[in-house]
Amino acid sequence: MKKQKYNFLVFFAMLAMMPFLLVGCQGKTSNVQQKTANNASDGSVEQTAVAVVKQVDADAGTVVLHDTDTQEEQTFSYNGATTIYSKNSVAMVMTQLSCGEIVEVSYDGVKNLLTNVQVSKDAWEYCAVKGADINRTDNDITVTGRKYQYDNTVSVFSGQQSATLMDLNEQDEITIKGIGTKVQSFQITKGHGFLRLAGQDAFIGGTIEVDQSIFLNVQDDMLITVGEGEHTVVLRNGKLEAVENITVEKDQEVLLDLSEYEPLEEKEGKVKFVVTPSGAALYINGKQRNTNQVLTLAYGNYNVTVRADGYEDYTGILHVQKSAGAYQTIYVDLVEEKEEVQKTKTPTVTPSVSAGTSPKNQTDATAIVVTKAPETTKAPDEQHTITVKAPIGASVYVNGIYQGVAPITFSKVLGNATITLSKEGYVTRSYSVNIADDGKDVNYSFAALIAE
Repeated sequence: MKKQKYNFLVFFAMLAMMPFLLVGCQGKTSNVQQKTANNASDGSVEQTAVAVVKQVDADAGTVVLHDTDTQEEQTFSYNGATTIYSKNSVAMVMTQLSCGEIVEVSYDGVKNLLTNVQVSKDAWEYCAVKGADINRTDNDITVTGRKYQYDNTVSVFSGQQSATLMDLNEQDEITIKGIGTKVQSFQITKGHGFLRLAGQDAFIGGTIEVDQSIFLNVQDDMLITVGEGEHTVVLRNGKLEAVENITVEKDQEVLLDLSEYEPLEEKEGKVKFVVTPSGAALYINGKQRNTNQVLTLAYGNYNVTVRADGYEDYTGILHVQKSAGAYQTIYVDLVEEKEEVQKTKTPTVTPSVSAGTSPKNQTDATAIVVTKAPETTKAPDEQHTITVKAPIGASVYVNGIYQGVAPITFSKVLGNATITLSKEGYVTRSYSVNIADDGKDVNYSFAALIAE
């Protein structure tokens, strides 16, 4: 009898637990499981989510959130009863939330009414980041030596306006926010403008340097993407040098007129490359040259790339000026791909010696200096092309160098690149892209430029 009474009690205990078991098995509607509100008599259903703030409209009393789980955007309303707290649990008002903030929210799933908003205590952020290493092929970013992943749906903002991943430029200053190893938002806190050169004839074949962070060869028509703020610009061509200070505003162009500088007498230097392994391809300013000949080059700076199958590419900048001997010899030893590349290693530069002389009799003046160029610089793929189809009529620049007016087709550059679009009467735009070495042609159609 006692055993029957015990089984009877267990049976009713199990019946009492069933509603709780059923609630616990409901499917996900966001980051966490849906749960019934404390007061369900009005049919309301309380739900929670982790989301990124996309927009706050105080006049309409609405907030647009991007759910980090479903990757969907949804508009919610809020009222005076909605509670809002900072990361440190200090009370806030909704308008104090900035775009890109990561929040944990509770809301009425029937009315889409926010009941509680809490800035996530699990979120991290990096502020005032400039020149972050963004890998657009693998969708990761390295900050202070740590690698984080991001999705193509990641939220990007410029000020309080939505932007895209292509709007992120290495010259921008950004705030990065995320949870764990995943980035949830990028906020451009300081953007970029553009430097246009005029009257630069005396410097063509030389170099332009902006704040020791941008290094380019000077060409006829240039439009260079530069971070907003004050900058020092240095142009050199042999012994000719110009130093100018500029102030760049976001999305605006600065014209730097160099017509007051007169070109110096054109001079030439002779260079011979000795490359290991033999048979490696030598490119100077993107054009393949013969390594078996002494090359005659006008004074100035040149992009040099050496490539061979099974070896790491070498890329550097060659500075040609007056030499001590008949010509200068440049030794480049490529490193096999399986070996770790010593990034600080530079080729050996040895003056040639005429008959009857010895190295100790040569002057100490170095005629050619080779320095390491940015790692994103690669020899162009001359067998394939990039076509910019739109916006029609816009001038197209790649890494500051003029290519033509869209629609335009040109040789395929590889790696990270900045494509800038300019047209009189319209706001200049730039896009950051990663161009893969995949043996294929590339086509771009960008959005129409906005009238000024």
